[in-house]
Amino acid sequence: MENSYFHEALSNFAKDFAYGGAIRHLVDKGYTAERIMKEFHYPLSKESIEKMVDDYSRQKEKE
Repeated sequence: MENSYFHEALSNFAKDFAYGGAIRHLVDKGYTAERIMKEFHYPLSKESIEKMVDDYSRQKEKE
């Protein structure tokens, strides 16, 4: 149980480190998750990209 939590956290960290900044930049430029997936072909699942976009959009709304 603990091991799977660690692997999930490590995976999320690695994805954010590798692609998070670029995805947040594209969201700031008006890109949607669908457009990011279509134009950039990141090796991430659709769910991962949508989660990054949604989380960042919610964070921006709070500011």
